[in-house]
Amino acid sequence: MNATEEFVAQCSAAVKEDRGAGATREVVERAVRDRCLIEELPLEAGVTVLHSAEALTILHVVMAERPVGTGKPIPHNHLMWALIGVMHGSEENEFFRRSEHTIEPSGSGRVIAEGQVLMMGDNTVHSVKNPSSDRLSSALHVYGGNLLAAEKTMWCEPDWTEQPFDFFRVIGS
Repeated sequence: MNATEEFVAQCSAAVKEDRGAGATREVVERAVRDRCLIEELPLEAGVTVLHSAEALTILHVVMAERPVGTGKPIPHNHLMWALIGVMHGSEENEFFRRSEHTIEPSGSGRVIAEGQVLMMGDNTVHSVKNPSSDRLSSALHVYGGNLLAAEKTMWCEPDWTEQPFDFFRVIGS
């Protein structure tokens, strides 16, 4: 079994525990420091589905450098708990809360650096970007459900209206 298969197996077992999200977080915390796994996953911009099932989705997300002056990332939800574990570079998350028929910023956001893990709850609305203009970022994105089948939404400028989730707009934003 290679490092990726072992990681998926460990997450699949952890998510079934009584404290599934917490147990899975512990697996992701170990994984972001696992040199074998890090070296096994390609460092090429894009999203790779490592696992997708009813109770668990695991993505390897590699974000390209963000050119200066590019548009804002698109806020979106997942409708399930989520973990982001950064393996290369960093990811910048901005958080939002619902307000009437729109969203508004909530807090100051958070940059997750190499080796760190961020946990988000079922109702989290966030946007994510690679804050670097000269380095790729690579992270494991782990979700407590079937992310690919969930009816997620996103909020678009200029008036931050809620719309059905469009994977290419969110990832390509």
